[in-house]
Amino acid sequence: MTTPPNRYCLDDRWLAPGESVFAPTSSLVTAGEGWFETLRVQDGRPMALKAHLDRLSRSVAAGLGPEAAQNASSAAQRCVETMMPVFDEFPSGRLRLLLALDAVGERWQALGEWGRHNPSPSSIEAGVASVTASFPHPGLGLLGKSASYHWSIMARREAFAQGAAEALLVRDGCLLEGATSALVWCRDGRWSSSDSPAVLPSVTLATLRETGVAIDSGELRSDDLKPGAAAPIEGLVLLSALRLAVAVGSVDGTVLPTGRSLRVAAEWRAKLLAHHRSGSP
Repeated sequence: MTTPPNRYCLDDRWLAPGESVFAPTSSLVTAGEGWFETLRVQDGRPMALKAHLDRLSRSVAAGLGPEAAQNASSAAQRCVETMMPVFDEFPSGRLRLLLALDAVGERWQALGEWGRHNPSPSSIEAGVASVTASFPHPGLGLLGKSASYHWSIMARREAFAQGAAEALLVRDGCLLEGATSALVWCRDGRWSSSDSPAVLPSVTLATLRETGVAIDSGELRSDDLKPGAAAPIEGLVLLSALRLAVAVGSVDGTVLPTGRSLRVAAEWRAKLLAHHRSGSP
């Protein structure tokens, strides 16, 4: 099967190559204000679509209120419905939704992008290297998936420049999340993740818990990853919509134990895929 170039849908119609997208009066153009979600397309439909649209709605509501959130959600839903035929034709890929408000007529615009998604076999088999970002976590989790995502992009660029796959963000001495992923760690045989309000609520983490996986709320200090730590961790896993679950093999060059995390990440990927294939929305 030939993989097509990226395809774009605005509201309820497909865009021609080079066609303009957002109006000059859009909040995205005038103020950089917008919201987005990234989803994995698997077996012909987006994974955890309802949960992602719900998070998108909450993000808009936090800034503009419930009525705006309802209108934005409707626009996103129309866009996804229009894109369904491409998922039938190319059942695996990536879906990105970007929403912004056009000030003229208070009209919401929803841009959908279908693109390739090719997971790295090495990251699955051996885990990924990570580094700690040079700047602190901004604490913007309550704003949702804002289009003002520069801090995350810059953190990942730092990681890539050092040959790593992900950046980890620290706030007040605590490791909170990855630049594009939720962070889960194992200590004393139990898995935990931060519940700080600074952190963006993870759809993948919530879905895992729905499948019955026990992941507690906890706190991970950056010093806990250093050699000789008083409470060493036994594994570190990143969760995200595209990768699902991957083990972390090192942080800032310090090698972490991966026996448990590689096995658990594989189990969690299987659970997430089985949950999706069971018909979960």
